[in-house]
Amino acid sequence: MSFPDRRTTDILLTIASFVLVCAIIYSARRILLIFVFAVFFAYLINPSVTFMQTHFLFFGNLRGPAVVEVYIALVLLIAAVGYAFAPRLATNTAKLVGEVPAVLDGLATGDIATQLASEYGWSEATEFRFKTFLIRHRDGIQDLAAMVDRFLVNAAHVIGYVLLIPILAIFFLREGEYTAKRFIQALFPADRRAQACAAAHELHIVLAKYISAQVLLCVLSFVFYLATLLAVRCPHAIALAVLGGFL
Repeated sequence: MSFPDRRTTDILLTIASFVLVCAIIYSARRILLIFVFAVFFAYLINPSVTFMQTHFLFFGNLRGPAVVEVYIALVLLIAAVGYAFAPRLATNTAKLVGEVPAVLDGLATGDIATQLASEYGWSEATEFRFKTFLIRHRDGIQDLAAMVDRFLVNAAHVIGYVLLIPILAIFFLREGEYTAKRFIQALFPADRRAQACAAAHELHIVLAKYISAQVLLCVLSFVFYLATLLAVRCPHAIALAVLGGFL
């Protein structure tokens, strides 16, 4: 028997293929994760798109205009909720992010001690001790500044990824069924396409029910948080309940 034989070769090729696929998935994990969240987002708003598609007055049963109308309504809803509950949130957040480098620089040089002393009426001895403490720990403060810079950069990347999710979801909403059929035709032979379509349909039903259950859980959580916070007379009960339900 020659080495390697056919069985050994098949096993080695299978292992190599599996390792290659895992390496590709790991390298593209962020892109794949964005696609997964885009699919979930598409399932989240698909009932609204289907409703608008069947009740749209001007374009009949076309799906594209229904998707556009749902997205416009979603944007208007987010803008209205943001204006109602946090009209100054974006301005204050941008101002805070802009002031972070100056605050960290003041901590590293100790100049912030003088600002705090003049604002809160500290004595010269307290100001001197605080400035000495800051100067003594300058290296740690500079490391903190570098960490904050990396955090802000990563936060900007995350925001960019989040904005891509609804954009990709548009294609899943419009051409999802057609794309799934094309994938099945390309990956499966003709005698197995019926089974693949049945499996894809079952997966579609499972994902739709999963997203529906998640939405129901969010709504119930919102109701529970709202009732509890109102019962204890907590300020900003509605905003906190919305945040709790969303999380």
